[in-house]
Amino acid sequence: MFSSSLLLCHLAMAANQAWSPDRQWLLGDWNGQRPQLEDQGYKFVTSIITESASNIDGGYNENNKTLHAYTLTLGTTFDLEKLAGWKDTEASVQITKRDGQSLSAERIADPRAGQFSNTQETYGRGQKWRLTQAWIKKGFMDNNLQFKLGRMGLNEDFNGAQCEFQNLILCGNQIGKSNGSIWYNSPVSGWGANVKYQFASDWSIATGIYEINPENLLENGGFNLSLDQTEGAIIPVELAWKPKLQGLAGEYKIGGYYANVDVKDVKTNEMHDSKHSFWLNSQQQLTSYASNDKRGLFAAGNFVWNDKQTAQVESTQQISFWYKGPFDRRPNDSIGLGVARFNVNNRVRDAQNLQNDSNGLTVSDYSNTLYQPIQYDEVNVELNYSYNWSSAVMFRPNIQYIHQPGGVKQVDDAWVAGLTMRLNF
Repeated sequence: MFSSSLLLCHLAMAANQAWSPDRQWLLGDWNGQRPQLEDQGYKFVTSIITESASNIDGGYNENNKTLHAYTLTLGTTFDLEKLAGWKDTEASVQITKRDGQSLSAERIADPRAGQFSNTQETYGRGQKWRLTQAWIKKGFMDNNLQFKLGRMGLNEDFNGAQCEFQNLILCGNQIGKSNGSIWYNSPVSGWGANVKYQFASDWSIATGIYEINPENLLENGGFNLSLDQTEGAIIPVELAWKPKLQGLAGEYKIGGYYANVDVKDVKTNEMHDSKHSFWLNSQQQLTSYASNDKRGLFAAGNFVWNDKQTAQVESTQQISFWYKGPFDRRPNDSIGLGVARFNVNNRVRDAQNLQNDSNGLTVSDYSNTLYQPIQYDEVNVELNYSYNWSSAVMFRPNIQYIHQPGGVKQVDDAWVAGLTMRLNF
């Protein structure tokens, strides 16, 4: 009896050390207060993600440089059923801070064209603090019908996907990568409301309405709560199926959005009064271990088709695989391989060629500052290893290959070495 109690005491002490692989938070459990607060309905999130990238070959500027970007997240989720007795109700408040530099902008892409993806997915949307979440969600009919209202990014509830990579196009929501002027992903938020109905055990449908407000994108618009500059609304719809195929979990989604916003034609510059896109998302576990069904091979596919009249990128395709628990002694680690492609709208190339013709320039004048690079497709590939020391500490070294950065044939294919670090405090 005494030896068992002593052993448990030693295990608890070891888990409370910052270096312990069993540690859930770097700052510990606050002498037991943190789990107690969660039981009462308060769940705190404090995390930082840093992403470093170094150009080791190719790109627009081959001078080697290592750049860093980070995102700091502070947030609290409130279980209002525990706190106030409101059945199936929760709320969330979250703020974020981004900072750093982009290797894609400074070394990989021709600055006249830019790179469609980014070697550091956490870079972008300004270098300021932002209100990323401030919403409340209420469930009805045994929580099968859910309403959500407040400040949020569309990626929280639509076109969601896993993020097992550092390269932007391989990480998370895909529709925002080519529709970022009107589709706001975290850390940007906007006013919105949505409803989700679970009409069968493995089927659900969701829709919503969100403001299109360019003020929210500005660096000084991180806490903009006004609707005065709203230019329209975006309405997404998504049907989701979550089956278990031979006992292995999967998720398959089809969706689209309609936006009633004025937008220019990419070729003629005439104005259109709407914009739309469609997507298909899929994720499936392919294999598992009998002793641990969280280990095994996973696959994902994400495909987007955009409105050719108004979109620079006509479509994107992404396929990725990751193997969780590749070694018995490292059951929480994973190895990932992903490939993604941006397909540029041929009407954009028509406009670019017309611009160069009007300036009397040809492809041989590529070095001329007035030359408009002609954009084709861009392909991004990443191979990585995610080392999960604990729930509090993750390192992800990776190697990336970018074919035709920005879709520009004159830019050399690039090789990039990267490192992601995530710390949960």
